[in-house]
Amino acid sequence: MTLLQIIKHLFLSLQMTPPYFIQIRVLSTCTVCLLKNSARCTFWSKLWNVTFNPQKTAVMTISMYRNDDPFLLFNNIHLSETDTRKHLGLLFHDSLSWHTHIIHLHQKVMTKINHLCSFFNLVPRHALLTIYRVSIKSCTHFKM
Repeated sequence: MTLLQIIKHLFLSLQMTPPYFIQIRVLSTCTVCLLKNSARCTFWSKLWNVTFNPQKTAVMTISMYRNDDPFLLFNNIHLSETDTRKHLGLLFHDSLSWHTHIIHLHQKVMTKINHLCSFFNLVPRHALLTIYRVSIKSCTHFKM
């Protein structure tokens, strides 16, 4: 079975008309695998009457090689592409650098330090240290 036949079969199983540009464009095996898995999720959701929100789903390609944005569908909706995603308090960038996460963490800590400095003379020192440990030190140690 060729790649084009697999894609046509996938669209027919979802009761969709395949876009005309797929006949010209060659999709990578990774994209085909992702399309198959999204079709399985769609089938499973229809079978068990579960609804998913494709607007909350985004695609992030982590690769040194950049090609056109992948044609990925979920519940017959084209998924948007993003370059940054946040999971469990960590910001992941598509280049796998820590720069975005560090900048975000720095802004968050500086905001809290500015709030702490605003009532520096009004609160006793031990209370300031407690506030620092709870709000600022937890940000730097747990990176959230």
